[in-house]
Amino acid sequence: MRDLGGDRKEQSVASVRVRQIFPGPVVDVDPLVLYPNDERPMPASRPYVLINMVASIDGSCTINGLSAGLGGAADAEVFRAVRASCDWILVAAGTARAERYGIPRPTSEVSRVRIATNRSPAPRLAVVTTLADFDADLPMLNGALNAEERPLIITGTQASEAHLHGFGNNIELCRLPVNRPTPPMVLDALYQRGARTVLCEGGPSWNAQMVASGLVDELCVTISPHLVGGKGLRINSGEPSGATTELQLNRLLEFEGVLCARYLIR
Repeated sequence: MRDLGGDRKEQSVASVRVRQIFPGPVVDVDPLVLYPNDERPMPASRPYVLINMVASIDGSCTINGLSAGLGGAADAEVFRAVRASCDWILVAAGTARAERYGIPRPTSEVSRVRIATNRSPAPRLAVVTTLADFDADLPMLNGALNAEERPLIITGTQASEAHLHGFGNNIELCRLPVNRPTPPMVLDALYQRGARTVLCEGGPSWNAQMVASGLVDELCVTISPHLVGGKGLRINSGEPSGATTELQLNRLLEFEGVLCARYLIR
C-alpha cells in the first residue's frame, strides 16, 4: 500500500529483496540501490521527468478511487526508491486531495542514500492546480518545519486571491499569468528553482497532459496481480490524441507476483 497521508515519514518497510527478471536474471536485488543510481541525463532547458504509478492487471490505477490496496511490499520498496531518485515530487491537485498528501519526509536510511547520490536529504513537493481550492486541514498544508519543506503551489489567474492568502506561510506560491498551468510552464517553474529530476505521481489526467506534451522521459509502473473491473482510471487517462508513445523496457523486477517495470521513453 502507498502511504501518502499526514506529515509522517515514508513508511519504513521491512527490507524486500526482489528478483530482477530483466536484465538478468538476478536473484536478489535491492530497489533502494538500483533506482537512485540510474542515469537520468537532463534534457536541454528542463528537468528530467519520470512518472511512477501502480495499476492492476486489467489497467485500473485505483480501487474505490484510491491507489491504496494495489501495491504491497514490493511496490512500497520501489515507491520509496523512486522517491529517493528525484529533487521534486510533482502531483496534480485532485490526487493531492484524494490521497491526502503530506510533506515528504524520508526515513533516515533513504535520506542517507539521497545524500550519497548527491541529492538533498528530502525531495520537495510541488502541486499544480487551477483553483487552489484545498481544505485547510490537508496534511501538506500543515507542519512544515522550515521554508524548504513548504509545498510549492503552482497555479494561474483563476485561483482566488483570498483563498491563497488564507494559506499564509504554509506554502510557497508560484502564480502563472494564465488561466490553467500547462506542463511546459510547470516544468519551467521547477527548472528555475534548480530541479534536475522531477517525479510525477499523477493523477492520470495530468499524466496524459505530460505525455501529450512530450515531456516524460521515464515511466515506472507497478503491475499489481489483481482484477479490479469497473471503470477505474488508467495511469494515463485523457482525450485520445491519435498518437502512441513508444517505450523501451529498461528493467523488470518481481516479488510475489508483483511486477515493477522501468521504461524509458524513446
